[in-house]
Amino acid sequence: MATNLTAANHFIWRHLYDSMHATQKPKSKLMFHTLEKESNMSMLWRHEEFLRICSEEDLAEKAQEIEVTIPVQKDQEKRCNLNSVSFFINCFWGRRPDGVAITEAVQIVYILGFEPLAD
Repeated sequence: MATNLTAANHFIWRHLYDSMHATQKPKSKLMFHTLEKESNMSMLWRHEEFLRICSEEDLAEKAQEIEVTIPVQKDQEKRCNLNSVSFFINCFWGRRPDGVAITEAVQIVYILGFEPLAD
């Protein structure tokens, strides 16, 4: 069942990417990055075009502000209580985006959805 859901999710995102890319205005500086394989934020941020936007440290700081607003699952509460700062940062770096778009001119990265941490 999980395999079918993952395949359907990938199909929908590829279709959405193709549609957004096809309707993009010629002057737009938005670059769509299709993820060829499963990739978490940590692996993704190692690419040069992402590092030009902001450093891993700056992104982790901003991401932590958002991660703390997301409810912690019951089975993760013990880990969170041990060291909440590293817990939330690690949660962010482990997330798997469905897709990414970048505008380097204004230094914005659009993270398009996240897949669950576990299928």
